Amino acid sequence: MQKLFDLSGLAASLLAHVTRVILGVIVLLVLYDVAARNLARPIAWSASAIEILLIYVAFLPMPALVRHKGHVCADFLRHALPDAARRGAEKLVCLLCIGICAYLGLVAFQLLLENLQSGDYDVRSFDVPRWTIYLPMVIGLWLSVIEFIRFLTGADSLYAIDARDIEGF
Repeated sequence: MQKLFDLSGLAASLLAHVTRVILGVIVLLVLYDVAARNLARPIAWSASAIEILLIYVAFLPMPALVRHKGHVCADFLRHALPDAARRGAEKLVCLLCIGICAYLGLVAFQLLLENLQSGDYDVRSFDVPRWTIYLPMVIGLWLSVIEFIRFLTGADSLYAIDARDIEGF
């Protein structure tokens, strides 16, 4: 199981780095688009490309955010609980997150397969195979399931913050 968690962490880190590159591309596209509107002819496909890339930016870093506890947490209720209830609440939150990510990952996977089989395209200013829109959802959601399982098994705590976790992201 630890080997799976290590591979998931490696994949999460790699996807976070890919996301940084995608964000850089988005910034450059927006800068060029704004400048080109005033100086030259803008790229017709930049808005469509940015829309698609934003889906990648939303889902690819998701497992790294889970691993490094980059989530928003309202701790006031959890801190009011006794230790045993606190641990139980953490397990419940992990199970809920696993269920949600697994369900959405399954739906995204089914849509990816349907679009692969049908060969559908998303028609914008350029054609994009529709399955490529669902691919980052499948990857991000299922790797997040693995990360939440890591918390559930006690390999780490969902709420314990370590400076090394923040620094590594």
